[in-house]
Amino acid sequence: MDSYEMSIEAARGERAQMLLGDRSWLTLAGLDWLQPGENRFGRAPENDIVLPGEETPPFAGAFWLEDGQTTLKVAPGVVMAANGQPVTELVMRPDTSAEPDFVELGGLTMVLLQRGKRFGIRLWNEASPARRLFTGLRWYPVRPEYRITARFVAYDPPHQLPIIDVLGDETLRPFPGYVCFTCQGQECRLEAEARGNKLFFNFGDLTNGDATYGAGRFLYADQPDGDLVALDFNLATNPYCAYTDYATCPLPPAQNRLPVRIEAGELRFPAAGEI
Repeated sequence: MDSYEMSIEAARGERAQMLLGDRSWLTLAGLDWLQPGENRFGRAPENDIVLPGEETPPFAGAFWLEDGQTTLKVAPGVVMAANGQPVTELVMRPDTSAEPDFVELGGLTMVLLQRGKRFGIRLWNEASPARRLFTGLRWYPVRPEYRITARFVAYDPPHQLPIIDVLGDETLRPFPGYVCFTCQGQECRLEAEARGNKLFFNFGDLTNGDATYGAGRFLYADQPDGDLVALDFNLATNPYCAYTDYATCPLPPAQNRLPVRIEAGELRFPAAGEI
């Protein structure tokens, strides 16, 4: 195994380890949208948000949603923490803020989601069956021919493009330019989204739905070197919706549907019955 293949295998191993974390996509166990007013939560089925775990209190507390603000009110006698500190009441900062609040109840963790005008509670369960049954990810063999040098074309000024997620919500995202390259004799183009100090490509190809995840895949790349960008499709990964029903993944823009089969990167993740 040469050094290039070893680096790809190492990156793939790191991704599998990430999915085994306590607050990962395999432990993501719920997403409940809040209604105005009181939203009770606990183990009992009559709660608005029903939590798993035999040790979870039948009634643990409530999330109050009023005027775009969500307040956690812990039930008397229930031990709960926020960001590692004991809490009885808290005005919650959502996941869209710089420092969201993570609420802990035993092996459960909750965070407030904000998607457009909607607010919801995302739940992680350390005892998730998906994590317990996880046996690893599946990948195409490493294929150096899918390490492609593409030409970067900058927008002046950078574009804001609407991106739709699986919930149907639309968000304007920054796109500094696009890349173009030839693959299997076909001219290809991908819009490049700015993600921190990386370029992000949310793309589809002709493998989607059979060998790879139906909606598409993700790929990150370094910033351009001059007008060139290195695209390594051996590192293409599934969106998080491939691992859980409770993720809110963005869908590839129509411009990023490639007319070829990219037989590199991560394969379709097994459904629960296939694990």
